[in-house]
Amino acid sequence: MNSAIKKDSFKDKKLARKVLWRWIFTSSVSSNYEKMQALAYCYAMLPFLKVVYKDQPDKLQASVINHLQFFNTNPWLAPYILGINVAMEEKHEDGTNEAVAAIKTGLMGPLAGVGDSLFVVIPWTIFGAIAANLALKNNPAGIFLWIAVSVVLKLASFPLFDAGYVSGTKLVETLQSSLKRVTKSTSILGLMVVGALIPTVVKANVAVAFHQGDFAMKGSTILNQIMPGMIPAILVLGCYFGLKKNVKPLWLILIVMVLGVLAYAGGLLK
Repeated sequence: MNSAIKKDSFKDKKLARKVLWRWIFTSSVSSNYEKMQALAYCYAMLPFLKVVYKDQPDKLQASVINHLQFFNTNPWLAPYILGINVAMEEKHEDGTNEAVAAIKTGLMGPLAGVGDSLFVVIPWTIFGAIAANLALKNNPAGIFLWIAVSVVLKLASFPLFDAGYVSGTKLVETLQSSLKRVTKSTSILGLMVVGALIPTVVKANVAVAFHQGDFAMKGSTILNQIMPGMIPAILVLGCYFGLKKNVKPLWLILIVMVLGVLAYAGGLLK
């Protein structure tokens, strides 16, 4: 391999960072139903490819076309694949395009599942719920919390890219075993946080009251003596089982809205 190419490729930190910044700012803005994230991926790799294949226009064209093929994975974990592909393209040996396509095809599915759990479901559920709860109480700290979490998730792209480049495909094999424990523990933490937030975020004020002579007791007080937060818990459980039965979230939202309006009109809620 030409030493000049080696020097100008990943060893040039500025060039590597350019690849990453391009991906960070375009990964979710150029998606389409035909190729999904392929355009953003090719756009991110393009500065690197122009250096590696600067004296080989035919190979540059073939590599660009190769990176324009269908690609879709979690955008926060995609730097893993970017790093691996950069390491492979850096060698620019015969058969590189086929190997690159195989790596992208083989990894984008598993990493999408892992990334959606670690970078979307868990942090968005935990910190998103906390930020939303703070916002409901007119506390501006929720805004800054959400911004800080988003920045941290984006900054994770840099070590992920470097690790992908250094370790190559062996990195994924290692992560598949270790991330199972991380995903399980963080999922448990997320469920605990969500469960604790149910009675404070989900509101259901019962208007019905019990009267017996001069004695009166509000319906919400009676239900809270049986189980605090009973109605919010029942509502969340109902939505959960609806999702388990493959009911679309949009339909669940509409059902909750209709039930809320009917309950208010009937004097059950206030």
